[in-house]
Amino acid sequence: MDVLDPRLDRLEEAVRPKKKVYAQVRVADAPPGSRAQQVAAAREADVLLVVARCFDLASVEKRLEIAAKEARINKPGAAAAAEVLTRAKAHLDAGQPLRLLELDAAAKEILAPLFPVSSKPVVYVANVAEDLAAGATLEHYAFEHRAQSAVLAAALEVELAELESKDAAEYRASYGLTESGLATVAGAVWQAGGLITYFTAGEPEVRAWPCEDGAPAPIAAGVIHTDFIKKFIRAEVTSVDELVQAGSMEALRAAGRLRVEGREYRVQDGDVIFFRIGG
Repeated sequence: MDVLDPRLDRLEEAVRPKKKVYAQVRVADAPPGSRAQQVAAAREADVLLVVARCFDLASVEKRLEIAAKEARINKPGAAAAAEVLTRAKAHLDAGQPLRLLELDAAAKEILAPLFPVSSKPVVYVANVAEDLAAGATLEHYAFEHRAQSAVLAAALEVELAELESKDAAEYRASYGLTESGLATVAGAVWQAGGLITYFTAGEPEVRAWPCEDGAPAPIAAGVIHTDFIKKFIRAEVTSVDELVQAGSMEALRAAGRLRVEGREYRVQDGDVIFFRIGG
C-alpha cells in the first residue's frame, strides 16, 4: 500500500524522473490457526492494528447529511430526524455506544433503519476460576453500562460436562450453583434481549415461547405463526400455578377459570395461553 507524501510529489515536479515510487506498508490480517500462531505473527509485526467497529458513526454521519439537506427544504420530519441524528453523532464521537443514549420511541424509530450495532444489547461474560466472586468487577462494569452480565467457570463446566447429570448437579450444588454456566449465559441473553416467556400447554405439546416484554396478545400469537396476528380472536389465559393445580386447560375452561383477554392484552411473563384463531 502506497504511503502518499506530498514531499515526494514536489520532488517529482523538480527532478522530472521517469518513475515515482512511494514508500509502502504491508497490511495483513491475523493468520488463521491457533492463538499461539496468531501471537507469533503479531510479534513479527512492526505495528499492530486493532480494528474497532465504526460503522455506526459513518452511517449516522451519512444519514445526518441527507437529513440536514431535507430539513433545509422543509421536508416533513426531516428537522426532527436531523436533531436525533445530531445527538447520536455527538454521543458516538464521545466514544459512547448508542444503547447509553436516552431516546424516546420516536427517536428510536428514526435510528432503526440504520441498524446501529452499538444500540444492540450487550452481555458481558466473565470466565473465572472456581471462585465466582471474582466476577464482581465485571458485573459492576456491566451494571454501569446498562448491560447484562454472566459469570461462569469454564474449566469447571468442562469437568461437569463429563459427569452424569445427577452427579453434575450434586457437584454444581457443592459450589452453590443452581444451573449450568450455559444456562446462566442464556438467561442473561434473554434478559438483555428484553424477552419474556409465555407457554402453551395441551396434549400435543407443552412449549415455551419467546415474546417481547409488553407485546400485545396478537403479536405474541404471531410468534407461533405469523397468520395468527391477523386471525387473532381472543386469548384464554392462566398461570403456571393454576394450570398445575387444575391439571389441564380443559379443566380450567370447564370451571370458568380461564381469563378471556382481547387484542389489547399485554402478555405477561409466565402466562399460559390458549389462542383462539379465526379461519
